[in-house]
Amino acid sequence: MRRALILLPFLAACVAPEASVPDVSTRHFASTESAGNGARWHIFLFDPSAPRDLDTRIALARRAIEADPACRWIGASRAEIATRTAEQGERYAESVLAAPVRCDTRRA
Repeated sequence: MRRALILLPFLAACVAPEASVPDVSTRHFASTESAGNGARWHIFLFDPSAPRDLDTRIALARRAIEADPACRWIGASRAEIATRTAEQGERYAESVLAAPVRCDTRRA
């Protein structure tokens, strides 16, 4: 047991720090385009006065979906998300994100 406690600080140093994701509100809406298997491509909107890189926008969008019990993030490659996001127009390049999401529209 004592040996395990001695190794704990060394093991903790091996763990990569979690990426810092700012605490911002994120809104999204379903587009009319299907992403397959009941999912739709959703457009996520971010504050245009604070440009964010693609990875930060993906992290923020995933966090928003995790907080919504009616929705679920559907797997798509980063490249596909980047392509769909770019289709929204260069003007919005750092303030929108397109990602596949499945939401249950039934209300209890």
